[in-house]
This record gives sequence, structure tokens and C-alpha cells, in this order.
Amino acid sequence: MEKVNCYIEEYKYDGNLMARLRDKKTDKKVVLVGENLDKNHFLRFLSQARFRNNVMPTIFEKNGEDLVAVRGKIILETDDEIEVSIDIENGGYMIE
Repeated sequence: MEKVNCYIEEYKYDGNLMARLRDKKTDKKVVLVGENLDKNHFLRFLSQARFRNNVMPTIFEKNGEDLVAVRGKIILETDDEIEVSIDIENGGYMIE
């Protein structure tokens, strides 16, 4: 199992506020894949960070102490992104 330390990047798309994970070391976009991935749950997970800003104030900063830990198997890494399968034992994401 591999661990990727991430921060949450917020950005605008078509006038809507969006969020995605970025690797703290490389700043590459982190894409989660796998049959165990529930995209609606993941989006709710990301949106809760904004409401809990007092508990994890640096979760949106590349160099902040708060992080989203992604555990899984890196199946692809390009110049732009890291693709992580969370379909392994203890795979997934959590705030640390």
C-alpha cells in the first residue's frame, strides 16, 4: 500500500465551485479509482472540509499541516496526475 499526502484545491468551473485533491509534494492532481469508490461520498467528504475549517484550517494549502491521506496502489503517474486505486485492504482516504 502506498500513501499520497494531499491538500484540497478549490476551483471554479462553469461558474460553480469545485474541489479536487492535489499531491503535496508534486502538486499533481490525484485521481481516485476503484469499484469501492463512491463518488458522491467522496464529494461530500471534500465539501465537509469547508464547513470544518476551524478544525483543519490548512487543508486547502499545499504547505499546510492538515492533509488528506490517500491510501491505495498507484496505478498510473503522468506529468499532470497520479491515479490511485483504493480497491485494496485498508485503501481509501481520510483527513489526518
